[in-house]
Amino acid sequence: MVRLDDGGMRLRSGVPVWCPEPAAIGGGAARAVVELETDIVIVGAGITGAFLAERFTRSGRRVVLIDRRQPATGSTAASTAMLLWELDSSLLEIEGRLGIEAAAQIAMRCRQQVGRIGRVVNELGIACDFRERSSLYLAGNKLDAADLREERRVRTHAGIEGAYLSGAELAALGFLGDGALLYGGAAEADPVKLALGLLEVAQRRGAIILGPATAEAYETTLSGVTVETREGDIVRAQTLVLANGYEMPDFVPDDRHQLVSSWALATAPVTGEVWPDATLVWEASEPYLYMRSTAEGRVIVGGEDEEFADPDAREALTAAKIAALCAKAAERCPALAGAEAAFAWSGVFGQTDDSLPLIGPVPGRPHCLAAFGYGGNGITFSAMAAEMLDAQLSGEPWADAHLFALDRA
Repeated sequence: MVRLDDGGMRLRSGVPVWCPEPAAIGGGAARAVVELETDIVIVGAGITGAFLAERFTRSGRRVVLIDRRQPATGSTAASTAMLLWELDSSLLEIEGRLGIEAAAQIAMRCRQQVGRIGRVVNELGIACDFRERSSLYLAGNKLDAADLREERRVRTHAGIEGAYLSGAELAALGFLGDGALLYGGAAEADPVKLALGLLEVAQRRGAIILGPATAEAYETTLSGVTVETREGDIVRAQTLVLANGYEMPDFVPDDRHQLVSSWALATAPVTGEVWPDATLVWEASEPYLYMRSTAEGRVIVGGEDEEFADPDAREALTAAKIAALCAKAAERCPALAGAEAAFAWSGVFGQTDDSLPLIGPVPGRPHCLAAFGYGGNGITFSAMAAEMLDAQLSGEPWADAHLFALDRA
């Protein structure tokens, strides 16, 4: 992985629709070196750190966040913020690995988190273009139309109701395909506005954001943790929570995940006749295509994932990948034929071998927790991590926490 001057990864390239103006990676005005004591120190001030900080401060805990970048300018800015409760792996796949009850429980957990995000946004008055949506899951090369009927069986067992659409019913919506599942319970948002809104609330409750600052030394003992930054800051806390995404420390087990490159574009604003505004669209394919709209009427198209993380190679492929995304989008939604990219960007993200996040205690590190949304459903998993780790610290761990543990079987 190519590193920046401060040792960080080049997590994204191009111009995301959420931040058309370049944002600082580090540097900025000089600040005094500090020594702080707190209840929880969070490394990472992106969307995951933001959800954690809001939740922990809501529970009355003192929080310090450390990030080498300005808040929400790393991977968060590259997100397309499809707030799905469905995972990259179908429930049919999860049933095959873990059984139908575990698959149902995972689905319900994720679905609850999308609803929780909406409630938090509304309660706190965060202006982030949050909108409830349905999801349209198109048959593809991983699951065909017959497989989607089986997928619906598992969803029904979980108590989640939706509809199977035939090719003719899909065409009436403006999409082409052999079949699809149409379900409620999804949402969309501006990820940068959401993260900054959550952080602002946490700061009003007393949270401190330390940065740009690079966490460099971690000491975890039976009595607590100490984090030292390259700049000379020292933060002592009862608990360390790692939410630094794809720049995890080397003491975190990494055999379950890999880094992947992905591409996305946003069109100029289109009319409602071109795009059915209330729907998130994605394919049961590999690599898969996904599409959504924005509050200003643009259509976001993403996918074309590749299993590498080198930023130079990623950037070299951008023109070809954006062209491929435009062509695929037009194949699925003919009304998008001729649409061009007004914004185009790429980024690195993580995926696990079972499409589930890595949330919970870090093996061999006392007082150290991890909140890594490796699984393709990043923001939903970020909200899940906040609720799950808050429960853990309150002495009321989830009964199904083992499904998301870093050392799960």
